[in-house]
Amino acid sequence: MRFLSCLVALLLSCSVYSKSEKPTVILLSIDGFSYEYLEQHKPANLLALAKSGTVAELLPVYPSKTFPNHLSIITGSYPINHGISNNNFYNPTLGEKYVKGAGKNNPAWLTAEPFWYVAMQQDIKAAVYFWPESEVIGKTPTYNVPFNKKDSNKARFTQIIKWLELPQAERPHFIASYFSTVDSAGHHYGPRSKQVAKAIADIDKLLGEFVSTLANDIDQEVNLIIVSDHGMIQVDKNKAIKPSMVFDQETIKLIKSGAIIVASNDTQQFLYFNPLKLKQPAEQLQVIENLKLKLVQQQSSLYQLYAKGSYPEHWHLAKDITLVPDIIIEAIPPATFVKEKYNKKLTITGAHGYDPKNQKSLAGIFIASGANIAKGIEVEPFENIHVFSFMSELLNLKKISTIDGNKEVLMPLIMKNK
Repeated sequence: MRFLSCLVALLLSCSVYSKSEKPTVILLSIDGFSYEYLEQHKPANLLALAKSGTVAELLPVYPSKTFPNHLSIITGSYPINHGISNNNFYNPTLGEKYVKGAGKNNPAWLTAEPFWYVAMQQDIKAAVYFWPESEVIGKTPTYNVPFNKKDSNKARFTQIIKWLELPQAERPHFIASYFSTVDSAGHHYGPRSKQVAKAIADIDKLLGEFVSTLANDIDQEVNLIIVSDHGMIQVDKNKAIKPSMVFDQETIKLIKSGAIIVASNDTQQFLYFNPLKLKQPAEQLQVIENLKLKLVQQQSSLYQLYAKGSYPEHWHLAKDITLVPDIIIEAIPPATFVKEKYNKKLTITGAHGYDPKNQKSLAGIFIASGANIAKGIEVEPFENIHVFSFMSELLNLKKISTIDGNKEVLMPLIMKNK
């Protein structure tokens, strides 16, 4: 631990850097890494970085799913403004259900500019090794490695070092990468499993080696930011919600006829009225009343029902646009939505996507350490939409007015070289 602390101190020392060159920001996302894991597993390298800079709870936006939250981090916008409102959703304007990474076929899915593209517009090269929607048409980074299932975590760290070693004219000054092994272990084995502990230990070890290489081999100012999109909740297989528990027969008929489009996730159901088949407001209101009656009949404490126009304020779904679902059926943790043939053999043990408010286990991490980041300043929990502005300040980007994030939230952490 003492050796690592020395390496971190070296990483932070401005005297080892070429001061004529602009700083570099490296953003790493450890998918599914709950803030609680820092105390539960005490990963030495992550904690050393936190001690050398700052650490805080990073609050997910609703819903606490991977794609909407990674896009909120990288665009500084709530899902309703960047367009990716869930892992699975329907866009009535496009007339299609979303498939992860769909931006590589149609850029209209993404309605906000990712940070790498904003940086490139201001003459800063950018590199990405896996990030949701990094292949979006017309807005890909300077260097991009699209998502695949074969590349190891170590390969990602190795490539980042290679990018940093490029000649100055070719070198990216914004780099982002994504690691999914902690999230995968949490889903398959649960957040309290030994498999999660091993996944955390493995990524922490690689991170320590990476920081060592940065300190010893990279002669430039580096600011390292580590985030996660959400935490993880242990699900209860006895609290499974089947479609027959939610939908009455009349609603099922409307779904089968295409009058109602359902986008299913394990933590919520997004329902959209088809205006060509369910035209009258009275017909739509009747659907809502039928669903409410079904909920009362079930006497269920497994889920809640919301209609467009009455969503909780912190969901940021107040816009009257077609992307906002007409109905949201929200699972109450630790319940999950399952298929009708479910027989208590859940394929998942941990889940996320629930409303993150007041769910401590769903909070992610924010750790920042580097040449331009102040040490030891305490930061209150904050939403991940503010990371964009923080990175903008570190790279001296011009003000971006079309985002939801506020630069003032993390401004106390900025320590510019004079």
